[in-house]
Amino acid sequence: MIPIGVIGLGLMGSAMAERLVQAGYGVIGYDCDPTRGNALQETGVSVAASAHEVVGRCRTLLLAVYDAAQVETTLEALGGPDENDRPVVICTTTCSPAEIVRIAERAAAIGSAFVEMPVSGTSSELRTGTATCLIAGDATAIRSVRNIIDILCPHSVLAGNIGDASRTKLAINLILQGNRAALAEGIVLAEHMGLDGHAFLRTARASAAYSKVMDTKGEKMLTRDYRPQSRISQTLKDAELILKEADRHDLELPITTAQASLLRKAIQLSGADSDSASVIEAIRQQMDGKDSQ
Repeated sequence: MIPIGVIGLGLMGSAMAERLVQAGYGVIGYDCDPTRGNALQETGVSVAASAHEVVGRCRTLLLAVYDAAQVETTLEALGGPDENDRPVVICTTTCSPAEIVRIAERAAAIGSAFVEMPVSGTSSELRTGTATCLIAGDATAIRSVRNIIDILCPHSVLAGNIGDASRTKLAINLILQGNRAALAEGIVLAEHMGLDGHAFLRTARASAAYSKVMDTKGEKMLTRDYRPQSRISQTLKDAELILKEADRHDLELPITTAQASLLRKAIQLSGADSDSASVIEAIRQQMDGKDSQ
């Protein structure tokens, strides 16, 4: 069996690689940070010395890098338009719609089929098969990698043409990030009113205010467990993409604007690699400051 390539072995990329190995596929991974690859080797993932090596050995290439700039850099490893046997590229990186259209056009120019597939969910949800992938692109290209998509995300949605999956992901992330910040604010208010945080979270889960973020982030907020399932720096990157896209359409997003400010403050307090649940620290600091006045 020809192995599948995974470029970008952070939280999402490593979860994808592990799911494929568990399904019986050979996986060759590469990351510019060699420590990430080293940590994956014991799971059965082979680690390449370069992106060029992955491209040379694989017919399907999963991209799980940080941003559009890194995706475009990775495409350079595919070579020129006169080369044969291009891998099908599945891009899971969250990009702006304009960026992903440009990337898909570049892939097509060098003869590589391209599938847009951002993931809605944390790395933990992806690892357990409960995340949802948003798929866009040519129907033939999607069919050619459908078995891989189904392993990575048993739950998937066809979003339409290239760019539509990114549009959908950004709008979903707007809601998700708002829910996360609202949960953090609710927990801090409950605790300042003298309620037990854990008891409050159980009640909130049973209430009309329930959202899935209570299951994934509530306990982490209460216990200040910021080991990353989704890094807050990535959350801020996506918030800034949302705001830039809104600006393109002459829209103001007051909730997302405020939420992005909280993310920046939380990064100052807890670090860029902390879990997105650490947004609560920005709210705690504000509340504690009010109490001390």
